[in-house]
Amino acid sequence: MSKFKPGDLVRVKEGTHQEGMPDHRVAVIIEEAPHMPAEALGASRPEDIMQVLFLGQTQPIRFHVMFLEHFTSS
Repeated sequence: MSKFKPGDLVRVKEGTHQEGMPDHRVAVIIEEAPHMPAEALGASRPEDIMQVLFLGQTQPIRFHVMFLEHFTSS
C-alpha cells in the first residue's frame, strides 16, 4: 500500500524534472494514475504512479511515488 493517497499535498523532490512542472513543485494528488498499460509501467506497480495537479495549473501530470514527498512547511 502506498503512503500517498488522493488529496495529499506533495512536493516533487529536487532534481526531478518533468515538462510542464512549475518552479514551486507543490501539487495535490488527484488519483492513482488511471488505466496505464503494463508495458508503460515497467517494473512499477499501478499504485506507485500518482496523477498530481500542481497549484495554479490545469493539466495533471503523472509521477512515480519515488519522486514525491509529503509537503510540510519549514
